[in-house]
Amino acid sequence: MTNTETTRTIAVYGATGVTGGHLLTELNRRGITPILVGRNADRMHEAAAAAGVPAAEIRVADLTDHGALVAAFTGADAVISSLHSYSDNGEAVLAAAIDAGSHYTDISGEQRFLQRVLDDYAARAEAAGVTVVSGITDSSLPGDLLGYLTSRAVTGPAEIVLSHLSKSGGNGSKGSAKTVFANLDWFRSGGWHYADGEFRTDATARHTEMTIPGDTEPTAVSKFPLPPVLSVPRHSNVSFVEGVVPTKLHETLSGFTEEIIESLPEHPSSDLRYDLVVDAYGTDGGRARGIVSGGHTYRDSALMAVEAAVRLTDGTAKAGALAAAEAFDATDFLDALTPFGISWRIETR
Repeated sequence: MTNTETTRTIAVYGATGVTGGHLLTELNRRGITPILVGRNADRMHEAAAAAGVPAAEIRVADLTDHGALVAAFTGADAVISSLHSYSDNGEAVLAAAIDAGSHYTDISGEQRFLQRVLDDYAARAEAAGVTVVSGITDSSLPGDLLGYLTSRAVTGPAEIVLSHLSKSGGNGSKGSAKTVFANLDWFRSGGWHYADGEFRTDATARHTEMTIPGDTEPTAVSKFPLPPVLSVPRHSNVSFVEGVVPTKLHETLSGFTEEIIESLPEHPSSDLRYDLVVDAYGTDGGRARGIVSGGHTYRDSALMAVEAAVRLTDGTAKAGALAAAEAFDATDFLDALTPFGISWRIETR
């Protein structure tokens, strides 16, 4: 932690949730006293106290009140948005942060929201002189950065396959389940993949098997809407990008109902280890595999989002809506995560 880091002002919308608590803990560890923005002042005070930052400034603003949100974010160097279902709720915070002149990042894992950010808010952010980097999660950020690195480790244009793999089998939070339910048709269909210069929605994955790190036999996989499918083609020489997950996860989603979601615990499991895997296939038959391994999905997403927000306050990234690898040095960012037990490597063959 440096002296300049403590002078940065970072606002958090959604600090009372599970990931919000991890955001506040990490900001406090860095010596940054955040501005908490949300609808309920009492809950925000409780969240700040629980994270050890009772002196945090509290500003009340509802998602439906653009003027109040802009006022709440005014003076913040960066805003971190921590919500569920960004496709339904995310644009209010994004638009207000830009209009307040604050850099912006979030913890969205939704393809359709990222598409709106990149297509509809780039010019607005550039005109305001701020940088917007959406989708800083334990799958989206490593997926984009590893997509950048692995595509350069093979002869291009590369074919990229991304997968987020649970190593613990634990459950996520109720908020995450609500996000999936709000986008259930999109998750079931597999969302977009990239092929030959355009985004497509064919339901069948091109790659139907993958060998999971540590396994010797392949696992059946199905197409899944991972956000780096949209961002990797922005900065890398690729002919094809798709996201996949073990087919068993799709079978679980097929039975998702509102009643099941309401029965889930509010908080996620304590053990949520994962691998984020990116396979790059070169035109000459060469292959590179990038792997990021972490200890807890929610904690690690918060760590990554705080790291991104702090880097944005340096003002070195160009203004506009960017992919992670457009805003940050991929190797340097991944290296910065290793002290937290988040490892990464690239294997070639």
